[in-house]
Amino acid sequence: MVYILLLLLGSAASYFGPWWAMAPVCFIVCAAVRPPAGVAFRISALAGITLWVGYSLFLYRDDPAGLTGKVAGLFIPALPAGSDVPPVVLVAVIAACVSGLISGFSGLAGARFRQLISGS
Repeated sequence: MVYILLLLLGSAASYFGPWWAMAPVCFIVCAAVRPPAGVAFRISALAGITLWVGYSLFLYRDDPAGLTGKVAGLFIPALPAGSDVPPVVLVAVIAACVSGLISGFSGLAGARFRQLISGS
């Protein structure tokens, strides 16, 4: 339930707000729902990864040579010569790493904040 709530609120916040709007959503939801700290990190990280990998795949589907290709072009020189990694895979991995860490630590902070103010 928390996962679905994070996906719905996070996608709405990211649609109308900046790219980092998922972080305050994870903090608020995890502070309100009170999952254990480890569960809050995992659920928030998974929701952030799902949201941003899905969004990067959506952007790639609409315009394969557009934004996703340009972002992947920034990182292609770092790949070994002769590597056949499609650009969308590289962008999805980068989006998963960044969004997973940001969302996970934000959810963890929300759970710990709730523990701090409740005294348990």
